[in-house]
Amino acid sequence: MPSMGASAAQCTLQSAFGKLQSAVCVPQSGYHRSMEGVTMTKMFDNLHDSEAFRRLRDAERVARTVFYNAPYLVPGVLQVPAYAEESFLGISGLAASDERATDRVRLRNERHAAFIKRLESHDAPQVNVVIDESVLRRMRAGSDATRKQIEHLIELSRKPNVRIGVVPFELGAHPGLAGNFEVHDSVDGSLAFSEGPFGDDIEDDDERIDAYRQKVGALMSVAVTGDDARALMAKLIGG
Repeated sequence: MPSMGASAAQCTLQSAFGKLQSAVCVPQSGYHRSMEGVTMTKMFDNLHDSEAFRRLRDAERVARTVFYNAPYLVPGVLQVPAYAEESFLGISGLAASDERATDRVRLRNERHAAFIKRLESHDAPQVNVVIDESVLRRMRAGSDATRKQIEHLIELSRKPNVRIGVVPFELGAHPGLAGNFEVHDSVDGSLAFSEGPFGDDIEDDDERIDAYRQKVGALMSVAVTGDDARALMAKLIGG
């Protein structure tokens, strides 16, 4: 479990969030409540038509270090096919036979396969993932997709270059809930990618990217990691 006390944890998170607020316009809480469903749908909708998404795909191929903040869903590159399909169909309301559904799920599966291949290569990146506990508990209880996805996360977390942290419910509201984002660092530079209801966004300003990076670091410092994270995930599938 997290080694920091609740007050110390909140202090660390508030400090990191303050830096992020000074660099990035953060919408008010009411906006997040009203737009959360739209944002989650946007995570799957027309991503391959976005210039920002194309730049993200390029960054995924060469990044040396990757940071993910995932308050809604498992990051796309870590989604197993069954979870990707179940999540997309549940959010979009489309039938499994709909061409739009098969197209989006195929794209997500291609990203996942390419990223996993990189993790097993000689130039594998260092990956840091922060997942809110609600992401794990939002999965459909007892489904094959849920079991496969959680088992996949457990196995990935055993890799020396992958660190997965779960931010527990007991921490309460935290800055990571403001929205999902990812940061990719490579020898050629860094970029941050975020998804919103009105489009995808790429950020390449060093100060703002550093604010995102520090935010993930602060969340990771209070998250459940290692054996504790694996035990928490295994418990959800009866392990």
